[in-house]
Amino acid sequence: MNLLSIFKYKRRNVSDISLCVFYFFHVLFGLARIYFCPRFNTFAFEIFIKKVSKFYRAAYNASPNSQSIMDCYREPVHTDFHCHDSLSSSHDGSAWKKLLTAAGFCLLFMIAELLGGYIAGSLAVMTDAAHLFSDFIGFLISLLAIWIGRKPPSKNMTFGYYRAEVVGALLSVLTVWLLAAIFSTLAINRIYNEDYDIDANTMIIIASLGLIVNIIMGGILHGVCHSHGIGGGHHSHVHHEPRSGADGTSNINVRAAAIHVLGDLLQSIGVLIAAVIIKFYPNANIADPICTLIFSVIVICTTIRVGKESLWYLIEGSPIDASQLRQELSKLASVKHVHSLHIWSLAAGKNAIAVHLAVDPYCDRDVLLKKTIAVIQSHISVVSCTVQIETFNLELSNSCKHCQIANC
Repeated sequence: MNLLSIFKYKRRNVSDISLCVFYFFHVLFGLARIYFCPRFNTFAFEIFIKKVSKFYRAAYNASPNSQSIMDCYREPVHTDFHCHDSLSSSHDGSAWKKLLTAAGFCLLFMIAELLGGYIAGSLAVMTDAAHLFSDFIGFLISLLAIWIGRKPPSKNMTFGYYRAEVVGALLSVLTVWLLAAIFSTLAINRIYNEDYDIDANTMIIIASLGLIVNIIMGGILHGVCHSHGIGGGHHSHVHHEPRSGADGTSNINVRAAAIHVLGDLLQSIGVLIAAVIIKFYPNANIADPICTLIFSVIVICTTIRVGKESLWYLIEGSPIDASQLRQELSKLASVKHVHSLHIWSLAAGKNAIAVHLAVDPYCDRDVLLKKTIAVIQSHISVVSCTVQIETFNLELSNSCKHCQIANC
């Protein structure tokens, strides 16, 4: 047994007294080696005393759970992170292509319906073309949001432009709600004024065409929409590539566009049902505005989730249960107190986190930092993570009213 084995020795589940006795005998052993070994110089003696005193103070000041003190000096935990990792844009690239294809397809059918409606003199066909135009505008908003979101961080926009995706998705949802409100208003006016001038055959043709177009656009967007896809001065900032599938990282703009298409699909189904009813029951013209009202409500209900999610991102709500992550961090070696834990999302799958760890004064903070990052990465993918490790101060913790009230 050599001198290095003293420092590398690991012992678990021992009491404070046994730790003190353990290091006392190792001090005697080390001093004996120094006395009987003439090649042992003064420098080695100083290193020996510093390391032994460090371990002894840690053992003396340990809590009843002495395992945490010993574990703090174990080998470093290796995690695959770097200070400024670049984010993968493959998912956003796929979303861009899907949206661009859907927008082009929508534009072609819109032009075809405009020309056909003009030649046939059909206002209903041109109205459906206007509906496709609203879809096209929604696609452009989503494409613009993704393009802006790709811009790198700057001095004034240190997080980049990820929030543009959320704003774009919210605008798309609001567009759907606006159209639903307009059609509902027109339907109510038609019921009130009993203004029915309906050609059932034309309605069936238009509704069938709209149904086919929306099914094709929904199929284009389906692939992306359903791909489930970190004290005293010891400070670390980590930028890590998000793991697809960990947090539902599907692009929120594609989901908003898909919801937009779904709304049109439901509207086309409603028109088709109303047209069939009117064709077989000519006096049941009121079926047209009633179906419009019913399916407008359904469209709004289907978009509420994306709208709420967009607002949740904008008000910086936590994407996961922060209390569960706090408990896991509190279990780390030498961690006495976890506070100032903040988790928020810049966009779907692009999360950020900041946390303060109050620890024992003699732990290896580099090792603890890597363990902390590993725990965080096991719970959530992050693009920015800040971990501040500080020496535990009981008086300071008790004097912080915010920590006591909000349990920050």
